[in-house]
Amino acid sequence: MNAQVHISSLIVQLQPERIEEVSQHCQAHPGVEVHAKDPCGKMVLVLETAGQREIVTFIEGLQQAPGVLSVSLVYHHAESADELDREMEEMSYDADAT
Repeated sequence: MNAQVHISSLIVQLQPERIEEVSQHCQAHPGVEVHAKDPCGKMVLVLETAGQREIVTFIEGLQQAPGVLSVSLVYHHAESADELDREMEEMSYDADAT
C-alpha cells in the first residue's frame, strides 16, 4: 500500500494578543508551518500529514487553544508519496537542465 501525503491550508482567526503564543503552539506540531501572520489576528497555516484524521485532530485541538476564535480549512490535497517524490525528481532534473 502506497503512503498518502495530505497537504492542507488553514486560516486561523484569533485574538491579536495571542498570535505569538498560538504560532508557537502550531509550530510545535510536526508537519505544521506558519506561513503568514497578520497582527490584526489572522494566521495562515500549511499542514502536511499522513491522513485526514490527523488534519481533523489538529483542527479540533487548535480550536481549543486559548485565544483562537475560528479555524477554517481552505485547501486539501492528497497524493501518493511516490507520486510527489517522482514530481520532485522531475523538477530537480528540469532545473539542472537549464
